[in-house]
Amino acid sequence: MKSLYHILVELLQKGKEVQTGTLLQTKGSAPQVPGAMAVFDKEKVLYGTLGGGLLEAKAQKLAASLSETESNTLQWIHFNANMNDETGAICGGSSLFYIDTNPSKHIDAFSQLADSMDRKKRGVLLTLLTDEVNPEIERFWIEYKGVLNDRIKDLLSYAEVDVEQVLSSKKTKWIEKVKDISGQNVSLFIEPVYPVSQLIIVGAGHIGTALSLLGISVDFELVIIDDRPEMANSNRFPKDVNVICKPLTEAFNQVSITPETYIVIATQGHRSDIKALKCCIGANAAYIGVIGSKRKTKLMAKEFVDKKWATQAEWDFIHAPIGIDIHSKSVNEIAVSILAELIKERYENNFIKPKKRVEAVVLAAGKSTRMGQQKLLMPYKNSSIIKRVVEALSNSLVNQITVVTGSDKKAIEKELVACDILFTHNEKYENGMLSSVQKGVETVNQNCDGIMILLGDQPMVSKSVIDRLISVFQKTKSGLIVPAYKGKRGHPVLIDSKYREQINSINPEIGLRELFLNNENDILEVEINTNDILKDIDTPEEYKKETGMSY
Repeated sequence: MKSLYHILVELLQKGKEVQTGTLLQTKGSAPQVPGAMAVFDKEKVLYGTLGGGLLEAKAQKLAASLSETESNTLQWIHFNANMNDETGAICGGSSLFYIDTNPSKHIDAFSQLADSMDRKKRGVLLTLLTDEVNPEIERFWIEYKGVLNDRIKDLLSYAEVDVEQVLSSKKTKWIEKVKDISGQNVSLFIEPVYPVSQLIIVGAGHIGTALSLLGISVDFELVIIDDRPEMANSNRFPKDVNVICKPLTEAFNQVSITPETYIVIATQGHRSDIKALKCCIGANAAYIGVIGSKRKTKLMAKEFVDKKWATQAEWDFIHAPIGIDIHSKSVNEIAVSILAELIKERYENNFIKPKKRVEAVVLAAGKSTRMGQQKLLMPYKNSSIIKRVVEALSNSLVNQITVVTGSDKKAIEKELVACDILFTHNEKYENGMLSSVQKGVETVNQNCDGIMILLGDQPMVSKSVIDRLISVFQKTKSGLIVPAYKGKRGHPVLIDSKYREQINSINPEIGLRELFLNNENDILEVEINTNDILKDIDTPEEYKKETGMSY
């Protein structure tokens, strides 16, 4: 399933003369919401919609008439006709829209946006308009956690826009007449853009086939996974469906599961259902559903929790049995019931269910006495120890990273200068690790929901471990999330922000362990399948064992 931006880029790359119309603001009842876009040629609407009817017809005519002079326009249209008016609209609302007669000027921004979506990265599209009569238009694509140039930083600063808040709200912002660096009045339209929701169907049988056809019709990007060549072949599915015919574990390694991913498991048997669910239950997907009877899913739940393949919170997130109860009997009816649940969940994930914001604190203040030199700057897998930790976090679900410096402040800041992170300096670092934890917790955003504490000398901890802990935190009410390997607790830990004050009052002689001792009932252990969470690098011997290098 291609997004409208992908389609627009393809048209522009082919040299097609098209125009775009975009809704900026609505008042009262209107047929579409801000951010709706349509692509026109001189005769008709090619793709997308502004809501149809009078608004779309007027926008298309305007686009055609202005295209010769490449003049843009910004206009209100009102839907306040009376019941006897055969040409007007009677909704009672109003819509502000603009026409861009030459979107090819902005192909770089659109191409960057499409590339981000291909990589499953979200961001915001920033549109700048100079005046209301014939506005000059500039567009900028801002990928989440991407590097911002000075021009974009200035615009966001003048408009007092927080990209993170726009992305979290998933709502557009229309800001009129802000002065830019030159003193000129400009208006800004900020649109959060997320990758197209991905639907992974595990099982290419009757239900999987029927659901794939329906899923495409409601704008899901489809992936089919099955290890049977006679079932998982492209001839059985529409051309836009990505069909992966491989063993389940290998197939899941080929897909990227994000908070915009929906997974339906409907294989040929319960053992393969279990295998598929084991591959994805720890991921922070938007939805995971398993087909089957109440008895089957109850037995699966017991097996997953008893064998620590999942926490109870992770299992409670699973939709099993799957689908909305519409008394479906036939294959197509079952597919409809599943799709109805997917549509409902997609809407709620986009506009209703809040996501917890997690920030990370990396402890990088120590002297590395036992190593004999600053260990965090030592080489590790084509990088350095501290940079490897930050890179794993940067690619994870963490919203913001704060590095706490101490003994080698300047050297560590220099090592991480290219990373999109914050620094805070702990002048009391010689008082021990707790002082750095307290400094980091004091620094992170007051609005964050959870704080992940990471040791700067644990470069072996992977993105998948970090994301698993965040995924559990999103689903549970527990406030202390701790990874464990064969029953032994390790790092990193994820702490609910409700514990901020307790962290500040901890006994320095006991350290952060006191928080966990005093709140044992709020701890949730998450079994991790690697002992990396138990290891750090303190001595030359440990460094050699971990890297194979002497230093």
